[in-house]
Amino acid sequence: MLNRMPSINDSFNAKTSSTEELCNTFIANEFFEKLACPNHCIMIGPRGSGKTTLMRMLDVESLELWPSEVAQEYRDAINFSGVFIPTDRYWKTQYQKIENRLKDERCSTTEIAQLNSAITLLEKLFSFHVVENFLSVVNYRCSRVINKEVNFKSVNLDKDAEVELVYSLSDILGITPKIKTLKSLLIQVVLEKKNISQTVNGLISNKLKSIPEIVNFDLIDNLESLVVTVNTYFEEKSGKWAFLFDELELAPNQIIKPLVDEMRGGQKDIIFKLALSPYHKGVSITDDTDSAMKGEDIELINLTGLSDNDGSAFADQLCTSLFIRKGLFSNIDSYFESPKEIDIDRDFKELMMKDPSFSQYLSDRGFTSKQYTNKNSQLRKIKFIAHIRNFQMDNDGNKKARRRPADYYAGFKNICKAVEYNPRMLIGLMNKFIPHAKEGKISIKQQLLSLDEYFINYRSLLGTIAVESSSNKFNNIYDLISEIAKFFREEIHGQQFKTQPKGSITLKSSIGDELNEIIGFALNSGALISIDTSTDSLNKLDLNKRCRLSYIFSHHYDLLLTKQSDIDLVELINQTNLSSTKLKIVDLLNLSNSQQYPLDLE
Repeated sequence: MLNRMPSINDSFNAKTSSTEELCNTFIANEFFEKLACPNHCIMIGPRGSGKTTLMRMLDVESLELWPSEVAQEYRDAINFSGVFIPTDRYWKTQYQKIENRLKDERCSTTEIAQLNSAITLLEKLFSFHVVENFLSVVNYRCSRVINKEVNFKSVNLDKDAEVELVYSLSDILGITPKIKTLKSLLIQVVLEKKNISQTVNGLISNKLKSIPEIVNFDLIDNLESLVVTVNTYFEEKSGKWAFLFDELELAPNQIIKPLVDEMRGGQKDIIFKLALSPYHKGVSITDDTDSAMKGEDIELINLTGLSDNDGSAFADQLCTSLFIRKGLFSNIDSYFESPKEIDIDRDFKELMMKDPSFSQYLSDRGFTSKQYTNKNSQLRKIKFIAHIRNFQMDNDGNKKARRRPADYYAGFKNICKAVEYNPRMLIGLMNKFIPHAKEGKISIKQQLLSLDEYFINYRSLLGTIAVESSSNKFNNIYDLISEIAKFFREEIHGQQFKTQPKGSITLKSSIGDELNEIIGFALNSGALISIDTSTDSLNKLDLNKRCRLSYIFSHHYDLLLTKQSDIDLVELINQTNLSSTKLKIVDLLNLSNSQQYPLDLE
């Protein structure tokens, strides 16, 4: 079992890229336009869907450095100063360790007091992390030494005013910098974070003999004071500040919930923009009747909600820019060998000879003909099913031995669709294709080979999400997804021809929290894609929620690249090897008590 997430080829990772590199490669899309609005936002998307890139591009420095032709339009429209705030996995790990210790009946009164103090300090640590990033942007905006070309959100602040500002900010933060400059104050905040972290570790490990005196630091209240103070010295009476919280799925609920609650109102000059995975246990953004999400003053952004038209347009623009930077200036499609148009007449006639159920279907509906064409709308609806069914069936009506996928999955547009227009995956794949494009067309064989290599890497990634099972067939999330994919493959390639094979799952029956969490892991990793786009369905799993497999599995399991009819998850489980299996997510760090996740839902 791997103990780390494997890298996926040469994919772009916004978390580790420099600001200059990020700006030089960024392609604005409809999601960025929505995120750039002056309202609170919650952005939902699985791993690699571009959440970090979108958030980082709203930071003041990114908007200053962005060289795109459309950059100035966004700079003119954006009326806030963006503060990008990455999430540290350390917070959640420490919270979970403390919670587990507190649940232990052997925990003494002294230990309980120590651990509760550690929780208070962790909350303060997060607050100072936000303050650190805020002060970094404040310092950047009024810097007298950084050379800027467009001076986005820049302000002139003389040394005397800076000293006064530092005095005021220091009083709010309760710290004293060695020098009365913003840089020195920023360094002092970093040192304070280090001291807090060391104290937390000491409390958790019982190395501290006594509980230190702790001064509470309420993030929201102090953030309001900091913003008002900075705006006063910047002479911006209504200066807006947007705090861009990234990867909050890595943060504990104690951190997330106050941010969500603050969206109901709060200081008028503070905007919160939160990035979350599709599923986050314990946090719902729509259930609360008083929640701002019920109103019109918040933007909910679902990164899995791209239509084929919008996704194709984005992929075209992104991939074209990648090719141009490598000296490839022709139309992006021209570099990819395209599969031949499906010959509906040949497929239908061949399949009729192999498959009695298909022949019977055509006969029963009066569709039997000497020549089959796309003119008949009913035949057009089933031509893709017939095509891949025919491709995988030998002359005796049996499934052929494993061979490379059908050409149906190749071509630039289908390759992009297969990776769900995921920017990280697109960049990784294009980096593999560019050397072949320089030598001529990228053959169908090479396209499918590269797609399969990418699938194998993705499968390895899913394999790191381990489960313990009563069956040795299921060891990780991929094993579960594979079982679902095999069921859908049988729907298309089984003994009986079906015009509407099942290809998506719906939570029609009530299921337990344990199964919810397993499905949530699959959604967060991008293995399952939510089909629901309504705001009420975001960030929670409830009755009638509909999901499908990611198209990255289609070529491997001979599935379609279109949405299919649904089947209740419980019904699917009862028809597969999952029906008699009990599972639990493996916590490799032993951070929480394991629970059995039964899938036999009778």
